[in-house]
Amino acid sequence: MKRLLLFFWFSLRFIHISAQDLYNYDNSKKFAEYLSKSGQYELATREFERLTFMQPQNDSLKTSLLTMYRRSGKLDDAVARGRQLYPDLSLMTAPSAIEYSRILLLRNDFKTAGNFWAINKRLSQPDKVILQATAEILKDDYKEANEILATLKDNDHQLAYDYKTLAAQAVKVKTKSPALAGIMSAVVPGTGRFYAKDWKDGIVSMLFVGTMAFQSIRGFNKSGVNSTRGWIYGTVGLGFYLGNIHGSVVSAKNYNKKSRQTFRNRIDNLFNSYF
Repeated sequence: MKRLLLFFWFSLRFIHISAQDLYNYDNSKKFAEYLSKSGQYELATREFERLTFMQPQNDSLKTSLLTMYRRSGKLDDAVARGRQLYPDLSLMTAPSAIEYSRILLLRNDFKTAGNFWAINKRLSQPDKVILQATAEILKDDYKEANEILATLKDNDHQLAYDYKTLAAQAVKVKTKSPALAGIMSAVVPGTGRFYAKDWKDGIVSMLFVGTMAFQSIRGFNKSGVNSTRGWIYGTVGLGFYLGNIHGSVVSAKNYNKKSRQTFRNRIDNLFNSYF
């Protein structure tokens, strides 16, 4: 009986020690990092929340926690948590400030981001310039981005030269006027799409509208104003003609959107390569 009691006592003691070991700081941190690397961001968020509770003064953990909120797509929660972790945003450490800025940019909350950069004392001035230029590029204001970057020397920041080069290229890219595209297709069907570099749809529009117009005129010439064939082809052709005008406007807008997205993607790659 005595041996049996000793066995149970040692068993319970072992379980207790194992549990303590499992939930200690080092093991918990390894588990949180594993969850992050494996893409389990929501679970990783919970683990980093627990770690932050264990070491509330650890700024590295705070940065990781904000990152997990961002990667799990909970941007609003990330902003709220950032303000809880740093009640005085002016003293938010640089790594956390960069992550917090990234979250604000993803939310397109440019006004809040600008106010944050103005008050934060931990971010370097070159970093602030890069962040401000990033915001302007995301707003498609390449001229303003160039003016902001002009205050930065190439050796002031690792991204300075590449950002300046990209912003300068963006300014030179000419956008397409949706109104002009519509007018062109109204005059000569399909040409508005050609203007917007939508060659395939432009050819289809030109051939289809032209064919419908030809068949309609042919029908009216043969049977007069009461020509069923003329009215059918004319009605179909008119509908496609109006649709082509609208489509040309859309093509011009899509062209501009693709051009902007190209620069946004390049900026995103540059931004992520450094921060």
